Amino acid sequence: MGSTREAFGRRVKARFGTAHLVAVVAGLLTALLLLSWTRGQDQVVPVLVAAEDIRAGALLDAADVRMAEITADSPVVPALLSGTELDSLSGQVATRSIAADEPILRSDVRPVVAEGGRRAMSFSVPQANAVGGDLVVGDEVDVLVVSDEGTRFVAENVPVLALPQSVESGLAAAASSWWVVLAVEDIDALEIADGVENGTIYLLRSTGTPALSVKELEPPDDTTGDPPEAAAGAEGR
Repeated sequence: MGSTREAFGRRVKARFGTAHLVAVVAGLLTALLLLSWTRGQDQVVPVLVAAEDIRAGALLDAADVRMAEITADSPVVPALLSGTELDSLSGQVATRSIAADEPILRSDVRPVVAEGGRRAMSFSVPQANAVGGDLVVGDEVDVLVVSDEGTRFVAENVPVLALPQSVESGLAAAASSWWVVLAVEDIDALEIADGVENGTIYLLRSTGTPALSVKELEPPDDTTGDPPEAAAGAEGR
């Protein structure tokens, strides 16, 4: 009888000890997970936000932005400009309008000078003359000028650097406020400026298209003289 009681007591103690141990381990794991999550929430990274309203096409410097902090585990962190990139921001151009206190995305800025030594050039153009505004940053366009001197392409496969913010958001833009920033060669800039001042500009989206086969509209035949019928009548007289 005594041995039976002792055996029963040992089994109860063993079960209690195992259950207690499992509870302790579970508690420790929960505590560790909670500590890890809390630390993750406490970790922040510096990002750049607009110190004031920034217009699209503006040349940026350090005074245009300020530092802010965001939790390190936020899914938007990779898309934002880090605070460590402040020095590289100077000399870049805003590709869209950015409101004060708005975080700056990596896609919101780009170098003012395009690849190959091209220059950034902005000008107003009616939206109806620019593929109805159906353009995005990164597209290429051909620039057509119609003037008293004729109709001709003055630039081919020119990269689009920036567009009105409303284009990216899908909103309609007023024709009077529509503009485009292109990466142009120096001779292209001269031709486009002349077209803006003395003619009408058209932009043709040429992304992925072959080279132009015709650059200029041939002038009409300016031959003078009587029509053939008139000449025949004169001979009969």
